[in-house]
Amino acid sequence: MELFALGVAVLVTYVVSLTLNPWVKCSKCHGKPKKQGSLFSYAHHVCDKCGGTGQQVRFGRRFFNIGRGNP
Repeated sequence: MELFALGVAVLVTYVVSLTLNPWVKCSKCHGKPKKQGSLFSYAHHVCDKCGGTGQQVRFGRRFFNIGRGNP
């Protein structure tokens, strides 16, 4: 019974965390969405995974479909 209560407490804490903080740094660009060009260093492009925001949705938010909309 105590193990069940601990599991519920951990799950509730995780869901609250997802609600308050649904975004993390992008795993591809690590929060720096502007990549310099390799040939012309003054040129840049945005990360294609995060769309230039530098953030992506946490796995739990996608799984439970909770949290805020945009970063």
